[in-house]
Amino acid sequence: MTIQEAANEILKEVGKPISAKEIARIALDKRKVSSSAQDPIQSHAQTIEKNIRDEVYNKPKLIFIHSARGRLIGLPGWKSNSSTSAKFKADSLGELRAYVPTELLKNIRLAEQAKLKNTFDETVSLILTKGLSVLSKDIEQGVVQQLNSLKSLK
Repeated sequence: MTIQEAANEILKEVGKPISAKEIARIALDKRKVSSSAQDPIQSHAQTIEKNIRDEVYNKPKLIFIHSARGRLIGLPGWKSNSSTSAKFKADSLGELRAYVPTELLKNIRLAEQAKLKNTFDETVSLILTKGLSVLSKDIEQGVVQQLNSLKSLK
């Protein structure tokens, strides 16, 4: 049985979202999976998170649910019981994958450590929102230029 299959079974049994580490611990305790890794709980937890994030081996499908306890793992259809604002509810999130310079990522991690928001994803959203507001005039000018260039094609 894969950790993904075990996680699916465990979530159905528990009936609520739990952390990837909790899932890994339960799966190992119940001998649903095994591991020769130095830290089996961490290894399985990272695999679950990566499967969901990359959508490559996410079968059976699991989802991230953002809550006051942080990012949890849940089953599709489960809603976030979070007290966070609606823009961070699991059903209103879109995924963005971007490669950023290492120095920029270090600065984003510093912002995360400063606990500006509850999770890494929320911290990145905050940074993007603040950055977009600073650049709004430049964005507007760029869009107007694009529209004007379309008009000149007539």
